[in-house]
Amino acid sequence: MLSGMNIFWMIFFGTFVVGSVFIYAFAPKVGPGLVARFRAEPLTHAEYQLEAVSDANTPQPEQPLRTLEHEEVSPALEGIFLAKASEQPGWGITSHRISYYKADGSYEGTVEGGILFDCVNTVTSSKGSMIECRFLEEGTGDLFLIGRRDAMFYTGTHKRLLRSKIQALKDYYALNGKIETRKTELLEKRSPHFTAARAAYEAFLKNVQEAKQLEQTRDKLTGVKRMELEDKLRELKLKEVGLKKTLDEANDKFAEWKKTHAADLPKPEDDTNIQEWMREKQRLAAALPGLAY
Repeated sequence: MLSGMNIFWMIFFGTFVVGSVFIYAFAPKVGPGLVARFRAEPLTHAEYQLEAVSDANTPQPEQPLRTLEHEEVSPALEGIFLAKASEQPGWGITSHRISYYKADGSYEGTVEGGILFDCVNTVTSSKGSMIECRFLEEGTGDLFLIGRRDAMFYTGTHKRLLRSKIQALKDYYALNGKIETRKTELLEKRSPHFTAARAAYEAFLKNVQEAKQLEQTRDKLTGVKRMELEDKLRELKLKEVGLKKTLDEANDKFAEWKKTHAADLPKPEDDTNIQEWMREKQRLAAALPGLAY
């Protein structure tokens, strides 16, 4: 009979042989890269190349794309400059309260400073050079006309700017509009002719727009109804002459008063509201190089 020690050595050598056969039979299938992870020696050049190829073929988690919300881009590097008179602007922003017009040139309304819009085309009208644009925050999305001198126009596209920078630009020109409005209010309080001049202008403008709308309606009619509207239109045209005369006289009185009372005119820089808004404008302008004027 085999002694206990002999049985031990038989089991030991049997296990050693079976384990060796398993390693040599199956270890090549798992690849040198995996085997190397369980040994102390560094990878050979061939093993390193094989492991690199394996890692390259393994799907990696997607990296977040960088967007304009995460990086500061200079407007000049994006082709954004203040548009010259000879250039077609790509977009703009109202710098104060302005009037805007329909595509046919008729008066539509007013918007305050700080309203963003896209530019479509440049057209010539009786009012001079006009920009065909589309407001991005007010209006119906239809195309309107804005005077070339009534807003700030830029090249390129505002879509290349950070949303935070666009908001700062809107705030800047909204403040600019408030300052201009405040200056007008101060002048209105001081001048005895300001109210009359403004009332004359509004009456004249209302009559002009009413005549314009009447013309559009008349052109769609025929027969007796068309003739009736033509009679009303002639009345409005005659009324316009009188309103224009009243407006000119009111403007002349206001201009003469300003000329003879220059020393009495209010100083905007002394107004506490304007002082506060100017400080805020300066703070915003520091973050708007090439955009704030």
